[in-house]
Amino acid sequence: MPGIPLGCNEIETIKSDAKPYRTPKALGAKSLCCVSTRKALLGALKNSGLRTLRRYVCVSATTKINITVMRSFVFTSLLMLALLVPQQSAPAAPANDPIENLDAFITRALKEYQVPGAAVAVVRDGKPVLLKGYGVRDVTKSGAVDENTIFQLASVTKTLTAVVAATVVDEGKLDWDTPIFNYLPDFVGYDPYMTRYLTERDLLAQRTGWPAYTGDQLDSFGYDRAEILRRLRFFKPRYSLREVAQYSNPGFFVAGEVAAAASQQSWNDLVENRLFKPLEMSRSGTQTKDLQNANATAAHALVDGKEVVVEPTKLDTTGAAGSATSTAADMSKLMLMFLNRGTHNGKQILKPETVEEIFKRSMVSKIDFSDLPPISDKTGFYYGLGVGS
Repeated sequence: MPGIPLGCNEIETIKSDAKPYRTPKALGAKSLCCVSTRKALLGALKNSGLRTLRRYVCVSATTKINITVMRSFVFTSLLMLALLVPQQSAPAAPANDPIENLDAFITRALKEYQVPGAAVAVVRDGKPVLLKGYGVRDVTKSGAVDENTIFQLASVTKTLTAVVAATVVDEGKLDWDTPIFNYLPDFVGYDPYMTRYLTERDLLAQRTGWPAYTGDQLDSFGYDRAEILRRLRFFKPRYSLREVAQYSNPGFFVAGEVAAAASQQSWNDLVENRLFKPLEMSRSGTQTKDLQNANATAAHALVDGKEVVVEPTKLDTTGAAGSATSTAADMSKLMLMFLNRGTHNGKQILKPETVEEIFKRSMVSKIDFSDLPPISDKTGFYYGLGVGS
């Protein structure tokens, strides 16, 4: 799924009066960002009267279907997370209930954007203050979305891949800047330079030089992971290493394979053992089959202006780039872990300095079609490791 894997825009101030609200700080510090409905949600937060000096907002679109006969992508099922992180010096909240205002906005937005269903989590003062579903799981049948409804995460999977790679870094078995052939000796790049110098940071920060938004079809040809890895030697880069940011799903597939090899387990097991179990994300998974649950969303697309159910995108072989599934309740735990500097219920999942490394600027990128307001040429954009801002 093209766009930002996960992340958010750091908003300096959002006021409840009629004055214009300030735009995100250019290349702000730690942020967890997203790919869609960004502009609308920011407007809703403004209108809701939420006031803090700094807040993190995350909106992750899932189940985005690319229909070749359509001229644009359609977002049909959404998993939205709004993380509100008040500072001690923040002014007092207005008398009206911001959660209630946001709730009303979401209900309106589903209708306006023709979205069948959404699940939303709002975290304040280190705990969820809103966990709620909206709309339906499937437009052809009854069944309401709730906070435990399973959604396809698509490219938000990339953040999970970066987190589990970070756990391997923390235990000293992987280094962000050591060439990957040290961990994955079967990897051969298009040229000797890529083979010799490509690193895990290059893969996670979209700076491999492989052409943007290409190579996804390798997953649909029936190859296993070893064969896809072998065939990447024929994948010609558009740019040299670290020259120009290029959004690459094959790059994240390789990043997952590197972390898996360094930890001596599959990428799927790595995510389960290092992330889902420690964070108690009990309704999250790494394969499309996890959508075969009574409380899971169907995939939808707009066809001739109507919402219809379609087959979900299945990219399980290159899973590290986009095959994970989760719920609003589970993803709120991931967000809290980040905000708590790597801890969950008193248990250290990542070292604090590793969390900082994930959100550090590793590669600048120009603004392209997948980056929506408030991202602009004035704000700039960069990739961290599996995140963007």
